[in-house]
Amino acid sequence: MSSLFLVLGTQGAGKTTTLKGVRDAKTVSIGTEMLNAYSKATGIKDRDETRKLGILDVKRDARIRNGVLRRISRMSGTIALDTHASLKTGDGYFAGFSFADLDMMRGATKAIIYVDAPTKQILERRKRDKGRRRENDSEEEIDMHRKLNLAFTAIYAMRLQVPVFVVDNPNGAIRATQKRVQEIISKMK
Repeated sequence: MSSLFLVLGTQGAGKTTTLKGVRDAKTVSIGTEMLNAYSKATGIKDRDETRKLGILDVKRDARIRNGVLRRISRMSGTIALDTHASLKTGDGYFAGFSFADLDMMRGATKAIIYVDAPTKQILERRKRDKGRRRENDSEEEIDMHRKLNLAFTAIYAMRLQVPVFVVDNPNGAIRATQKRVQEIISKMK
């Protein structure tokens, strides 16, 4: 059985960059796994397009997500699951996990690590990120998304019965952020 760590945060907070410097855990990106599954089901080839699908087919989306999570939960070793607490779809927000998803991961999940950064820095990072087509959200929209993400994260922790660690990732502190995440994983696995 795997030791699973959910690594959550708002897009641009630095989850993926943080995980690049973490040893002792295999990083699995839900975005990449979901893109592979959606590509087979819908023909979408770009991960940023999946957010724009919205809630078009809830049963199909749940089936795809469930299959991806089932595959991940069968992996062995220590897994850092790089994902989002929620996704902004148009003007609304969609939970990253259903209770059925969480129930499938209960037992294997050791902790939730929430990587966060100041709203203005998230906005700056999104503007500099040429590899992705990020939303052009205002500071107010990013701040709202951060608040909703923390609320979703608390619900996930209650359902999974695991602790939440909030790790700040301000500009210039990536090494310290990576070290803190590594410490949490090493201690909790």
